[in-house]
Amino acid sequence: MSRVAGVPGATSVTGTVRRPAFPGGPYLVLDADVCAAAGRAPADVAADAVRAGVGVVQVRATRTGVRDLVALTVAVADAVRIAGPARLVVDDRVDVVLAARARGAVVDGVHVGQRDLEAADARALLGPDAVVGVSAARPQDVRAVPADLIDYIGAGPVRLTPTKPEAAVALGLDGLAAAVACTDLPVVAIGGLDVHDVDAVRAAGARGLAVVSAVCSAPDPSAAAAALVAAWNASPVVVSASAGAR
Repeated sequence: MSRVAGVPGATSVTGTVRRPAFPGGPYLVLDADVCAAAGRAPADVAADAVRAGVGVVQVRATRTGVRDLVALTVAVADAVRIAGPARLVVDDRVDVVLAARARGAVVDGVHVGQRDLEAADARALLGPDAVVGVSAARPQDVRAVPADLIDYIGAGPVRLTPTKPEAAVALGLDGLAAAVACTDLPVVAIGGLDVHDVDAVRAAGARGLAVVSAVCSAPDPSAAAAALVAAWNASPVVVSASAGAR
């Protein structure tokens, strides 16, 4: 499979940009603090995960200054480019995406939360071929996502987790299924998940499963990522009338 990161979306005869399909399966939230606690360089963890088959990496460093975050994003982008193919997005910060791109890094886009820059503004700043994801869990939030501007929804936390202490309520698997039912966009489940949750997450209809500690803190991140990919590929495919095979 050839690398898809940074490849502009095709343009139809009607002038509408058709962005490449968002990849399903395991999705790594590369948390700088979790990597540091485990004594690992985030770029190394990202490369291990991508070589194992993880299709999306999201850089997250909530306590890092913006200059260091740009440098971290460039380092991770370089590692992903060599280990790829995979998509690379940055948590919250459109300005970091633009700065890293200005330094020549291949960064596909951004994932924004409910209190971050609006999705329409992120799309306007990053362009029609960028990847833009949005966090949404409650049905009213999922329905409010501008589907024509967004590539995927991150729904969670499915379970409460110490890596996201500000989350007050867990969505649960039933809540995840309800979120999936509200949209035709791909939904990535996140929050306290690991390889043992693959079948349940797929049964809920999610297109992807995001992990943090399950890879960043694992004794062997490469083996942990490979186990996630193998479990996902072996899990039964869920088919719904509205969204097709997930």
